[in-house]
Amino acid sequence: MIIFDILLITLWLIASLEFAIAKTYIRVRKYPDGGNRMKTAFFIESNMTGYGPEGVRLTREKGYRAHFVARDPSEYEKVHPNPVTLADSHSVVDTYDLVKLMHFFADQAPDAVIAFDDYRLVQAAVIAERLGLPHASADGLLNCHFKDRARSLTKGIGYSVAAVRVPLNDPGETSGVGYPCVVKPVDDSGSTGVRVCWNDEEYLAALHRVTTHPVNLRSYRCAPYALVEEFVDGPEFTAELIWDDGADGWRLLGFTKKLMAELPFRVELGAMFPYHFDSVADDERIARVVVQWLDAVGHRRGAAHVEFKLVDGVPALIEINPRLGGDQIRELMRLTIGQDSIDLYTRLYLGLPPAAASPDARGGYATSLYLTPRRTGVVTSVTPPPVLPAGIIRSTFASEPVQMNGVADNDDRLGYAISWADEFGTSLAIAEEYLASVDVRYAQ
Repeated sequence: MIIFDILLITLWLIASLEFAIAKTYIRVRKYPDGGNRMKTAFFIESNMTGYGPEGVRLTREKGYRAHFVARDPSEYEKVHPNPVTLADSHSVVDTYDLVKLMHFFADQAPDAVIAFDDYRLVQAAVIAERLGLPHASADGLLNCHFKDRARSLTKGIGYSVAAVRVPLNDPGETSGVGYPCVVKPVDDSGSTGVRVCWNDEEYLAALHRVTTHPVNLRSYRCAPYALVEEFVDGPEFTAELIWDDGADGWRLLGFTKKLMAELPFRVELGAMFPYHFDSVADDERIARVVVQWLDAVGHRRGAAHVEFKLVDGVPALIEINPRLGGDQIRELMRLTIGQDSIDLYTRLYLGLPPAAASPDARGGYATSLYLTPRRTGVVTSVTPPPVLPAGIIRSTFASEPVQMNGVADNDDRLGYAISWADEFGTSLAIAEEYLASVDVRYAQ
């Protein structure tokens, strides 16, 4: 009996030693430091509106390390704060090359893979899915990224917008959907290359503009196609949504009314949040159509910024952006409803529950309004009034000379102001009055 007990103890000691050795081997092989590992979130690039740096900051606040992966770190030298230096560490990888990214992540042990940039969402989803981490559907992201796919898959939901994809090397001499029509690159963003055309001459000029800009400002090579769509007139809106893991579905954060430049260019001049339609029933009806569009393209998890108009009360899809609403929409939501879209987004990919609304929310309505050049030429200075008037939360303007050639896309801006008021229209009026008082000087 004693010999048997000694044998059992010996076997237990050997098994325990083998288990300890195995644990150490696995830990050393996976985590070379061999110590207690702090969780790490990997960020694949960032957009240029500050969402990426803020996502890095919020993630670090939650006790995670942030590792930034960039194709060209120097691209962010003029972004403040710089996400490359804000992160705990960074690596240089060609983030447009999925194979190279997969090779890079084969040697990593991420706890989350997050992307804010339009052109890296698919890569992040594929990598996260392979690693068993929270991720959006890569198929859904692709269907949103290529606007012709989204247009085709959502046909018959809401108001159907006539559209045709044309090859840039042989687009034809006239619009396939009649006039007026909208010409846009099939896979670019930021309203770049989007133009409303009223005749064959404008149609061909718009296509030529798309053709002569095959690589965008983020060094992304666009597909050699344009999407030609029926022009739908009227005010433009967006729906801001975030995926809710608890409900396994989309959560509407609110509607935004967009402020647009004069035709023919569809440049965004501002946004107002929250926007409510004629009744609660209308809000709910329109929200259902938006979710049907997302279901049709297969977009699940992540965020959605869905642009649409109304035709006799029926929602007409403009496009689905499978990301957070850009520019200052995040700040408008924080001011009014107390929800931080970037925090909600990062929590989703970190596997954390959403935070409650901030008790500091003001309610009411907020507006972000852009200052655009009044004429072409070199703007030498932009000087706002020395004191912010009541209702203006903050403002930011260009600090260096800049050449302005008109207002053709969302980069043709000199700054912006954010306003708040109890009434929807008052919020816009405050912002307009303030921007009118800004002194813009041009070179002689």
